[in-house]
Amino acid sequence: MDTQFEIRKAIESDAQGIIDIYYYWKESFIDNDSSKRYFVLKNEFTLEQVQKITRDGYATVAMDGDIVSSFYFLNPYYDTGNLEERKLAIKELISKDIIPNGQYAYSLLSSTHKDYQGQGLNNKTLHLLRELLKDKYDFFVGIMNYNNTATHKSSLKMGWKHFGDIGIGLLALIGTTEEKNEILKP
Repeated sequence: MDTQFEIRKAIESDAQGIIDIYYYWKESFIDNDSSKRYFVLKNEFTLEQVQKITRDGYATVAMDGDIVSSFYFLNPYYDTGNLEERKLAIKELISKDIIPNGQYAYSLLSSTHKDYQGQGLNNKTLHLLRELLKDKYDFFVGIMNYNNTATHKSSLKMGWKHFGDIGIGLLALIGTTEEKNEILKP
């Protein structure tokens, strides 16, 4: 069956579908050894927080009818852990001329429902999020868990540039436009 997905800006009523995917993956990858976790947030998102993020235009979704099958969002409001470390790492890399100065978005989250993986939905929702927020931000910051090799590979396919270990994870950056992305040189 060839599903036609609608890729669009998320609306507040999509928040429950986003939360459902978020909690599924969070529960699926709980491990007492934090070095093996793929999905680690010190402060979890609530439905109300995701509603604010969607209401304010910081999220995109892939829809299969009325089902949220994938999402990508930027979180400009809540510290879910390591926010100050992220900002310091970016500031240091800018001061060393390793990355360009600009407006950085430090906290993003994405996921795809297990039944919809492998269809490029993360890439499509990221592409729309970049387009929607290109006037507010120059670059998005991603921190990947060390052991999540699947995310490492897929992020490269989506255009993220990897900058190595910054002590809290592996740093990846992507420009909000192709021109900005081209100036990133890992």
